[in-house]
Amino acid sequence: MESPLKILLVEDLDSDADLIIQYLKRENVSFTFIRVWRKDTFVKSLLEDKPDIVISDFTLPQFSGIEAFHLLRAQDADIPFILISGSISEKLLTQYMKEGIDEYIIKGNLLRLPSAIRNVMNKNKIERLNHELDATNKKLKDAYNDMKDSINCAQKIQSAMLPDIAALHHTFPGSFVSFKPKDILSGDFFWFEKKENRFFIAVADCTGHGVPGALLSIMGNNLLSEALNIKKLTQPAEILNRLNKRVRRILNHNKTHLHEGMDIVFCSIHLDTNVVEYAGANRPLYIMKKGGGCTEIRANKMSIGEIENATFVNHTINLAAEDRIFLFTDGFADQFSSKNDKKMTKKRLLPLLTKTSLVDIDMQEKIVNSFFEEWKGNKEQIDDVLLVGIELNSRLFTIPLHQVASPGTG
Repeated sequence: MESPLKILLVEDLDSDADLIIQYLKRENVSFTFIRVWRKDTFVKSLLEDKPDIVISDFTLPQFSGIEAFHLLRAQDADIPFILISGSISEKLLTQYMKEGIDEYIIKGNLLRLPSAIRNVMNKNKIERLNHELDATNKKLKDAYNDMKDSINCAQKIQSAMLPDIAALHHTFPGSFVSFKPKDILSGDFFWFEKKENRFFIAVADCTGHGVPGALLSIMGNNLLSEALNIKKLTQPAEILNRLNKRVRRILNHNKTHLHEGMDIVFCSIHLDTNVVEYAGANRPLYIMKKGGGCTEIRANKMSIGEIENATFVNHTINLAAEDRIFLFTDGFADQFSSKNDKKMTKKRLLPLLTKTSLVDIDMQEKIVNSFFEEWKGNKEQIDDVLLVGIELNSRLFTIPLHQVASPGTG
């Protein structure tokens, strides 16, 4: 139930004040009122009583109704004002309405006062709501812009941590990285380093995408570098075993029951022999032979961080020059089609990679990306997408990786 309307009645004549009160009661207006007729008591009542509406006579002993209106606006109070007068010129009325008086009532037509009060109160309520909405929208817009600026800055930091794709092309001229984050930040990341005659590469999919996934991706990137450069681990399975322990320790799974982690495919490529060592957490390795045919090396069915004492299997595969390997996250295969609303799935991805492996790898990259965009169409991308293709070399590259152009965003 709404509270009674608080009226500040500016009227010096008892008879006119009684008549106004009579009309309001007749129309069942729920109200309380305070009556004043001097300037000082009017200003005091505005400050102390905080009325919902001011109804003022046009002519008063000490000051005028229009002066009362000016005093009201000087208080910066959003309070409706109704002016009552026996008569007023059309010119003055037009002037007062332009100044912002909400309504004007002729004393001979006080019957219209109750409906006028309802109208100006409703109008005032709508205007207040609009002002509140405008203020809220501005706050939301400012907050959105601040968040967007922060996320864009975080994206630059995340991109700076990714290795320079030029270094991959330097070691493997026949290679590509197809990286399509769903949002500005990505939960997918790629990592690689060259150590003497071995090239280490990982493609990982962290839990979620956006900010949570990006934070995990930065952690995963650092932990892989730590395992290789500080702990001197070189076997993919050993690196994933350590990665699993470190992720669980950092996220404190046993106490907080967090389920964050990552799926990852990790390879070590011996550049002088083209022997590939592989270990995977929920992410397989695909091998396309030069002469045709596809082989899937399956991963352990567990994510990094899922099981406390996980032990990953290390696979060793002897490959030949111009054989190709593919490391990827699940975003490609999980994308829905705009035509039939079906997922691409591994059943479509494998034949696509197999067939396109018969052409130059640069052309393969274009065909694969074109197929994905056509498949997705105007459908929303549901996840981060990351696919790395590498054609093994027919000769050994001996230039150290650190001599390649300075690192940057790939």
